[in-house]
Amino acid sequence: MKILLRKSIYLVVFFSVITQESAFAQDIPSPDEQSKAWVENVDAEQFAEQAVEGEQESLNDLRAIAGNIQSLKNDVIELNKDLRKMEEKLLFPSNTRYTVFLSLSTGQFFQLEGVKLKIDGKLVSSHVYSEKQRAALARGGVHKLYVTNLNEGIHSITAFFTGVGADGRPYKRAANLEFEKSIGSEFLELAVIDDGSIQEPVFKLKRW
Repeated sequence: MKILLRKSIYLVVFFSVITQESAFAQDIPSPDEQSKAWVENVDAEQFAEQAVEGEQESLNDLRAIAGNIQSLKNDVIELNKDLRKMEEKLLFPSNTRYTVFLSLSTGQFFQLEGVKLKIDGKLVSSHVYSEKQRAALARGGVHKLYVTNLNEGIHSITAFFTGVGADGRPYKRAANLEFEKSIGSEFLELAVIDDGSIQEPVFKLKRW
């Protein structure tokens, strides 16, 4: 009798626990219900505003980084210019420096393609000009073709010009100059000029 009573009590307690667990499980929402509740409770406008603010902050950061990079590039360019000037002063002292420039005031009778430079019979420089470079020269630009050291005394320079003539045919000309170099810096301009009186280009070597 006692054994049956104990079994009855155990069964009652067991079913009571099971019933409580089932009720507790029913109170817990399913994952789908949780997701649905979260979506319903989210403020869409606030969420969108936060997203826009985040994108704007990222865009501002990118702009700041781009500005810093551009500023750094400009600083590097200026530093390179200063270094080139210092290098030129060290390699070419003012008492022996000799600089050769090229200028272009033509286009009607001659299109410059290239130039070669000889000093005292030795080829020292050769350059082929692009369309952009010719356009810059035509606007008044000057090309620093060559820088060297020349001692005092007699020297000779020969410049060879190649291009296309007014008739579309290859055009080659040479210009010579013999001069005496004195103390100090000197400059030579290779000038290509249109001469309307003869309907041809003229090539001149001008000392400064």
